[in-house]
Amino acid sequence: MSHLQLTKLGAADAPELWSSHCAPYPGKRIVFVSVSSQFMDMFRNWLVHASPHLDPDTDQLVAYAENPEALPLLQRMSGLYGVRFDARVDRSWHQIGGADSNCRHGSASCASVVTHTPKVISDWLEANCAVLYHDIDTAWRSSVMSVLDSVGVHDVVATDDARHPNPSNLTNLCGCFLYVQPSAAGKAFARRWYDASKGKMFNQPAMNEVLSELHAELGVYVLPSPMFPNGWNAEANIKTAVAVHANYLKGTDSKIELLRKLSLWSERDAA
Repeated sequence: MSHLQLTKLGAADAPELWSSHCAPYPGKRIVFVSVSSQFMDMFRNWLVHASPHLDPDTDQLVAYAENPEALPLLQRMSGLYGVRFDARVDRSWHQIGGADSNCRHGSASCASVVTHTPKVISDWLEANCAVLYHDIDTAWRSSVMSVLDSVGVHDVVATDDARHPNPSNLTNLCGCFLYVQPSAAGKAFARRWYDASKGKMFNQPAMNEVLSELHAELGVYVLPSPMFPNGWNAEANIKTAVAVHANYLKGTDSKIELLRKLSLWSERDAA
């Protein structure tokens, strides 16, 4: 697998920091998360930390229910911490009606959840919306959106998911955090990723394969690992971290334990 080229869109291709022509939410960009009923406390914690940094004039949070039980819970949470968000289910997601409430990442019952991520990203891009997809086992320490604005305009902005990050070997970017512009290249990436993920238990390998295949035409920017550390590197980079992702940990309790240790778990309104 070849290394990605970190290229930037030209000013003629991207005169704005993000598209102002988002059909459902003109002038806004989409922040997209997926939530199941068993991870409501994790979503609440994500929202506690993200809420001070989401601008209601420019950032539209959309929370997708991963199982039927989650939708009314999300609808009741809209407005919490000052963030009014859109809670929805994609009706074309064929397995949503029978999704296992206890599905685990990588299981057959979660396969459509994994495929659903690139599909939803693609749908928002086709509506000419810039979209940030973000896993909810993450806590923001400062403004992620300001960092995205500061790096300029690229088709895709991502994070490195390697245990030992190496800027010269970007072959394991994370499907957990993606900021994609509705450029022709951005749309092509999302469509290809969706197709490549069908029938798979994980979408990240397919995503990296597609990024490699499209490297000549796709502008990709990888955020510095000390600013966006994964679960392997969170403690070592806590002083520089903008957002911490508690991945590579088994079970919700271990994720909460790490976030609590880093003073990134809020007990506000916890169930």
